This record gives sequence, structure tokens and C-alpha cells, in this order.
Amino acid sequence: MKKITQGEYEIFTTKEDAIDKFMQMKGICREKISDENLINFYCSKKGKIIITDPPRRGRGIHLDNSTNLFADIIEQNGKTYVSYYTSFSKSNNIFNLCFIAVPLIACVISVILAIKVGFNKYDFLMLLICALCLGPQLFAIAKEKKNSPKDSEILIKELEKRVDAVNNWDK
Repeated sequence: MKKITQGEYEIFTTKEDAIDKFMQMKGICREKISDENLINFYCSKKGKIIITDPPRRGRGIHLDNSTNLFADIIEQNGKTYVSYYTSFSKSNNIFNLCFIAVPLIACVISVILAIKVGFNKYDFLMLLICALCLGPQLFAIAKEKKNSPKDSEILIKELEKRVDAVNNWDK
């Protein structure tokens, strides 16, 4: 995991109160990262904050975001802070590439075999459609590293909104 940015925000309440307020705000965020993937805000009872992709529901292809934000609510010198960092997971990105590349390669090989062996035109058309559907996803995953600084900013802004909400809770 490669750290992209790090920092901290001061919170004008106690650690326990901040944790309680952050836990009330957990859930799917309105903002999306650059590839239109949803992001989810989560705070644990121990004050660990994660902004990452939402939990999986149902079936279908779901690839994990490679850019995530991790934070801790801490107390130092009588003040409360949210200390955060964003990171890019190379291993997660490679897994996502393989997850799409393997079926794409299988489709291409199947199309080549269909041409040589002579599958009927519907089988050939179905394989071609599968290959065409997986291609754009492969390119989106390949440029995810390039988008990680932009995604990191989105995640930090989401955390900042929630810190502002905690700081202005009673106003």
C-alpha cells in the first residue's frame, strides 16, 4: 500500500462524543470516485474511520476501490483530532486487472477458436459481445492508478465534510 496524502483535522469535542457522532453518519456517501464507484463512510466504536467501497450485496461483478482513506480519532494534549491518510493498493489494483483480464483473454481465445472450428454465428456473437463488454472495464481499472490523486482528494473532502458536521453539530 502506498500512502498518497496524510493530515489531520481538529475536532472541538471529546473523543467519545466525536466517535458517537461519526458513527451516526456512517453509510453510503453522495460523492463518487472518478470511475463512478460509490464510497462508504464507516466509523468503529474504537474511533477507526474508513472511507472505501460499500459492502457487497447481491450478485454480479464488484471490484474493490484501490484508493481508500483510513483515519483514527485521537486525543493529544487535551484536544481531539482525526488523523488520516489515503492510500493506493497496488495488490488490489493487480487483482482487479486479473479479475477482468482473464475472462477477456478467454473470450478472445474462444472467438479465435470459433473462427477456426466454425461455431454457429450466435455463439460467436455472444463471445464477441462478452469481450466487448469486458474491454472498457479493463481500461478503467488500468487508469485507476492515474486517478488515485483525484480520488484521494474526493475522499479527503468527504472526511472534511463529516468533521465540519461534527464541529457544527449543535449549531
